[in-house]
Amino acid sequence: MKRLACLVAFAFMLTIASAQRLIPMNRFGSEWKHTMVSSVNKPNGYIYRMRKDVQCTDLPRVPGVEELELFIAEPIDIGWMAFYRRSSGDTTYDFKVVLYNNDKQPLQTVDLCKISGNNYCEVQDVRWDADNHYLLFNMACPGYSDSVDGKCSKLYCYNVDGGNMVWETDYLVSNDIFILDHKYVYCSYGFTNERKFLYMLDKLTGKVYSKIPMVYSVQYMELQQQNGRTMLYAVDYNDYLFSFAVSDKSAAKKTTAQTSATVATKEPDVFTVVYATSSDGFLNVRAQPTTKGKILTKLYQMFHGLGSGVLRAHGDSWSKVSVGNVTGWVYTKYLGYQTWYTADGKQTLVANIDNMPIYTENYADDDAGYPLFTTVKKGTLIADDFDEIEGYYVLKTGHDYLFIKKTDVRLK
Repeated sequence: MKRLACLVAFAFMLTIASAQRLIPMNRFGSEWKHTMVSSVNKPNGYIYRMRKDVQCTDLPRVPGVEELELFIAEPIDIGWMAFYRRSSGDTTYDFKVVLYNNDKQPLQTVDLCKISGNNYCEVQDVRWDADNHYLLFNMACPGYSDSVDGKCSKLYCYNVDGGNMVWETDYLVSNDIFILDHKYVYCSYGFTNERKFLYMLDKLTGKVYSKIPMVYSVQYMELQQQNGRTMLYAVDYNDYLFSFAVSDKSAAKKTTAQTSATVATKEPDVFTVVYATSSDGFLNVRAQPTTKGKILTKLYQMFHGLGSGVLRAHGDSWSKVSVGNVTGWVYTKYLGYQTWYTADGKQTLVANIDNMPIYTENYADDDAGYPLFTTVKKGTLIADDFDEIEGYYVLKTGHDYLFIKKTDVRLK
């Protein structure tokens, strides 16, 4: 009977596939070959339990985590992310993330219970979004959701640089594992006889693109690239394997004029440095937002902790950037961001002159002074990471710095 229900549910998913961004492709019974997916997203080898991945054991303890168990320690773009918690059998919850630099020196501690306002649920997965320097985590029900009136199993996205919550989902959206790619978050909710769904969310906003009913709760997920297509594999509690094609409707073919109108809807009002995240180390900057556009220059990966371009307009498929004196279009999927966000309660710099210059210390000498990095329009906001020095404000990066003349900005 359960097998029949599973088949009916999958048939239902196929009928609504045209309205989904996750398109059901195949279902494999419990005899599927386990070589089809790995345990990469739960690297301790246990698919059906919380991820535990301690890749570094000598990270220094900071106040507040001395008595907690190190559950995750994995490398990230800025160094290391460590997740500390009380032992799994402890009913008193305490979950903290500590970020370390490449020298394993602590940079910041984030109390997940405090920023979510939740001390009665448990974190079952936490992941670092290197594209935006966001920290994503869920606060999941320790048992049936009705024991807490259904107020559990949210997924949270926290801006570490800005110190603010970017978005959070509704309740009953995420327990157990979730995974990320450059644009989306894939998560699920389900527990015994409660309703079960698989979700695909926008990584920047938390918007739900797909909500697919499942017969059994999803216990493991994995993304794979097959013939140029992104596939999501999901294993449920009954050990059935499902495959889904990730359909990105925003990448549908458009004319150059249509694409330009779509991506250039709004210029950023914050100063954002960009860099390539593609495997070959660069992005082509094109004259038009199309692969047929003339290549004007290249946007490279981060160097010494600093991107080499500036974001001018953000779009789903193509974004407008400036690299030196050249402005053009790059493919958004492989674009990384480094933004000095506006933060509540903290000082903000506002560009006070047209084409306000921002300088870099790279290759500076006494004769030339600071070389010009870019210019930003009047009214651009810059906040959160600046220090005051003689005659300049300094924007901190991993190694090199950016400089702004005090006379060119005002404090907000």
